[in-house]
Formats: sequence, C-alpha cells, structure tokens
Amino acid sequence: MGLELEKLLEKCLFGPHAGRDLVCGVSGGPDSAALLALACRFASDSGSAVTAVHVDHGIRADGSAEAAQVAALCDRIGAGLRIVRLELSDGPNLQARARDARRAALGPDALLGHTADDQAETVLLQLMRGGSVDALAGMRADRRPLLSLRRLDTERVCELVGYEPIRDPSNTDRRYLRTRVRHELIPLLCDIARRDVVPLLARSAELAAADTELLDGMAADVDPTNANELAIAPVALARRAIRGWLRTPVPTRHPPDAAAVERVLDVARGAHRATEVGGGRRVSRSSGELRIESARARDGDGPGDSMRGRLGSAHVTMAPQPQAPDSDLSSMLASDPAVGDVLVSGSQISERVAELGAQITADYAGREPLLVAVLKGAVMFASDLSRAIDLPVEMDFMAVSSYGSSTRSSGVVRILKDLDIDIAGRDVILVEDIVESGLTLSYLRRSLLARSPASLAVCSLLTREHNGSLDGVVDYIGFRLPPVWVIGYGLDLAQKYRNLTEIRAYASEAADDH
Repeated sequence: MGLELEKLLEKCLFGPHAGRDLVCGVSGGPDSAALLALACRFASDSGSAVTAVHVDHGIRADGSAEAAQVAALCDRIGAGLRIVRLELSDGPNLQARARDARRAALGPDALLGHTADDQAETVLLQLMRGGSVDALAGMRADRRPLLSLRRLDTERVCELVGYEPIRDPSNTDRRYLRTRVRHELIPLLCDIARRDVVPLLARSAELAAADTELLDGMAADVDPTNANELAIAPVALARRAIRGWLRTPVPTRHPPDAAAVERVLDVARGAHRATEVGGGRRVSRSSGELRIESARARDGDGPGDSMRGRLGSAHVTMAPQPQAPDSDLSSMLASDPAVGDVLVSGSQISERVAELGAQITADYAGREPLLVAVLKGAVMFASDLSRAIDLPVEMDFMAVSSYGSSTRSSGVVRILKDLDIDIAGRDVILVEDIVESGLTLSYLRRSLLARSPASLAVCSLLTREHNGSLDGVVDYIGFRLPPVWVIGYGLDLAQKYRNLTEIRAYASEAADDH
C-alpha cells in the first residue's frame, strides 16, 4: 500500500509547498479526501502541519454526518480540522453560489482537489462561453496539486487509506452544465476521437498556461491607463493589459467580455471619448489618459435612475383642447371633419424640444452621441432635436414595419432599413415619434444592444398616459397623450398629414381601431 501511495504522490505537484503548513479544502468526496491523504504523506517528511477545512453549506440534511465523516478521516491520517457552517438555499445557480461561498470560506491559500478530469471539463466549459487562450489554459496548478491525477486515482487513494468517500448527488444531476459536460459531452468526444480525450485537453491546458504566463509578462510592460501605449502596442498585449486592468479595481472570477475590451481599445485609439465596461463602470479618456469611473448609464441602457427622476418632473400630460391653427395648411385642414382638435401646438413642440436638447446636452457632456431616428415618423422630431443639442452629434436611420399603411399594429416587427454606422462603443440615443405598446421599441432595443453600444437611451416625442410599462424604458419623453390616434409633426395616417406643424387628434373611426 505504501509503495502505491508513494507512486501516486510522485505524480502530484506538492513541490512548491515544501516546508509550509498546508490547508486543504475537504468536502469529503474522493478527490478532496485523496488530496488530504496525499498532503499528509507529503508533509510527514518535513514535519509540516496539514489542516482540513470542511464547509457545510447547509443545503443537505446530512451535512452534520458528512462533517463527522471528514473528522474521522482527519483523526485516521493525522490532520487538523476546521469546520465552517454556511446557510445556502436551493434555487438558481446553486452550484455557482456554493462554489463562491466555499472559496470565500477556504481563503486564498487553501489547496484544492481538482484532477485532470476537472481540468478537461473546465477547458470545455470556458470554450463554450467563448473564451480565448486564457480559457484554454483552464485552472492554474499553483493550488491544485492533483491536476496530473485522474478520478480513478483519487478513488484508489481512498481505498488505500480505508476511507469511504461521500457522494455528492449534485455530481449526477443533469440540471447542471458541468454535470452534463462530464457525463454526456466528454464521453461523446471520446467516442468520436476513439481515445481518451481528457489527457489531450489537460495537456493543451498546460501548454496554454505557459503561453498565457509569457503573454502576461509581456503585457505587464504596457500601461493600460496610457492611451498612446495601448494604441501602438501589439493588439494581443493591449487586450491583455486592458483585461487585467479592468479586473483590478473589482476582482472577479471571470474576465471582462471581449466586446468591452474592444470598446476600451477604441477609446484609447481616439475613436470615442468613453465607453461602459459593465458593473456600473465606464472608461473615459482625457488628455491621453484612461481612467475607470462610475458609469452615467448602467448596463448599456442609457441614463441612470437619477436622470430619469429629473425627466419625470418634465413630462407633460396633454388633453384635447381647441387651439388656433399654426399654419395655412392647418387652417385648410381645420374644415376636414376627420381632423380633430390640436393636442400639442407647434410652439409647445418647439419649447419642449429645446428642453429635451438642453437635458441631453447636460447628460452627455464630453461625449458625442449618435441619434438613431426611426423612419419615417421621427424624422422631423430628430431633425429639430439634433439642432437643440449643443454637442457634436451624428445621425443615422432605421426603418421598421409594424403598422404598414393601416392604423392597427400587425404585431410583427421587421427591419426595412438598417443602420449604416457601426454603433459598437457609441453612445446611442434611439429617437422615436411615439411609443405605445412598446412592441417595436422592445425589438429595436434588443437589436441595438446586440451590437455592443457604449450606452443606449430612448427619446420619444410621445407616449401614452398611464402606460406604466414604459417607466424606466423611455428615458426622454416629450409629451404624454390620451389614447387617441394622432397625426402631424411626422405622425401619419396612411402616409398623410406628416407635414402638420402641430399634433392633432384624428377623429375618424380609425381611432377606434387603434
């Protein structure tokens, strides 16, 4: 038994920990129990102490019995024991939440019982999430001495020390992605390759880890706060420097997404003044220096709650009221029985557009927003709004189909004309004439957010009164109107009446269909 255990120990990576007291995370399963047994065998030559840390998550009813089983193992092989009890409830992301809680309880120096099989699963999982060379590198070996062992080896260690390991039922629960990779994907890959793919994946991870270590060393010479250095550095090193920088202020298990890194690169190259990077943060450039700051707009959805509060007091609710026509055209149409009362006069529109322009100017100070007008109804509003914004702005246009030439929405939204400008990393303001059910707006927001803008806000000339579903979705609102069909200032009925300078009710039966 002793000789077999020594041979397994020779395959482990305990060398860097020689002469130090060791702390091992021990759940009581075969891998962690083998880790503890091999650590005790390794430490016996140097007289170092080995302590097992067992975390009881409070999830399983037999948690106390499992802790007692780990305690018995520690007594048998001469290890110390510290038990940490937590309270986690069942629900979404249970494995991830349990893993994070266990990591915090173990501390940064605890050794972990991951094997080559775990490494293969990790590589596949990270590649499935779209990772690059860092994903291929998998888990680092510094705290994982058993990465050269297989699960069959850890089961054998438990047999050799006379320990019956605890079996975690979640390891066979197909609700979890890692479990499916373990029991479905890897066996399928082995079948397709006609060989065991675990050693191949583990070897690839080892080689990629060496490459990432070299790249990390080279990227350390690139100052991520210096826009010029980032702009002229090889792009692979610039990306790596940015990723490391974005993780430093708020350490996370996962690196920032690739789109955020590319947007920061665009800021460094001068394409944009700032961009959001997630987590309520943005990166801005000033005098050639990049800095991380609190984002004005969270999660790419445009201005934050504080701005929405200010705009809420500016919303105007209008009721039908007779007013003098604002143009000769309006005078002529006044005799048309289908054209109803003036709801918003041309002068009221001009005043409100000026207020919205001033608000956007203040909210986007130092930035260059891109106005995306939705054809055809928003053309007049977007044109006047652009002139009311005292900032450099660009404009682009989208055309969608929802109503066609009728007054009833078909419920199907189609893009008839797409953008000509790449909006990645841009501060985009979607300009609508009217938002009612929110169907078209929801479709457009999904489409635009998928293109990774730095932020996305919505400005609508009109919304409906008492439509609470749009609260927090439309950031800038001109007027709230009652549920009647309206025409004028870009809004039409069967492509007519867009050129009215005011907004009127349309008093025919068409309003009932709407």
